Amino acid sequence: MMINSEDSGKRSEDLVFGKNAVKAALEALPERCSMILLSDKIPANERDELIGICKRSGVRWQSVKAAVVERLCPGVRHQGVVAKVLPLKLTDLDDFFDGLAAAGGPALIIFADHVQDSQNLGALARSSEAFGATGIVIPKRRSALPTSTVMRTSAGAIARIPVVGVVNASRALKEFKEKGFWIMGLDHGAEKILWECEFPEKVVLVIGSEGCGISRLTRENCDFLVRIPMKGHTGSLNAAAAGAIGMYEWFRTLSKRWIETHGNTGPGGACAGCSPVDKPRGRG
Repeated sequence: MMINSEDSGKRSEDLVFGKNAVKAALEALPERCSMILLSDKIPANERDELIGICKRSGVRWQSVKAAVVERLCPGVRHQGVVAKVLPLKLTDLDDFFDGLAAAGGPALIIFADHVQDSQNLGALARSSEAFGATGIVIPKRRSALPTSTVMRTSAGAIARIPVVGVVNASRALKEFKEKGFWIMGLDHGAEKILWECEFPEKVVLVIGSEGCGISRLTRENCDFLVRIPMKGHTGSLNAAAAGAIGMYEWFRTLSKRWIETHGNTGPGGACAGCSPVDKPRGRG
């Protein structure tokens, strides 16, 4: 689903369905959940668990006939659980920069360059959280926005990572450069290979849209372009798959340096304060 920024202000409520997605919404964004509907056919233990979360979060809930849930979410795997939620709000870029300055250390920012498929955006959000990205930046126009589809696809991760909306992509990338970030674009036609290049400590990873890739103006603002080498004949990966590989390479680099510095006793995730490899990497 794709909506313009003007549309997002008009949408009063959206629907999130499925046990895991609803639980994620309740735990991460209870203030945006207006009502939880529970089918009278779901198992008692699952109903009790969800009601307990609702009570702790101060969110209203209602037990309804199974037909009510089916009418709201026809033909999908809703598991008898639906949440009525207010649309997620986009973070302001200046506020995001304030948070980055306070956190310090290495940072990975995902820049989704007019990614229009909500499922791709959701998958990018899920990978972003899994591999320690600090935030996702999207243009407000001609981009998928964080709707219920994104919430479901991301397994709730979109509610746990800042999504920054920008009006002018080129200006936003220049501001990231001023903050000390390097801009790295994933492009299947680039000469350099992802893991044979030095990975900056602070990087904005640019992921192009479906079909068109990185736009011309965004490409001009990239410090360098890299590709993911492939053996098959597909030609290119979709935005979500390419983005996940790029994020993992950043995460792997940080984890490698942490182990080299502290031994294999560090945290399971990417650590603030450790630096990526400071030389080009290649095979052999």
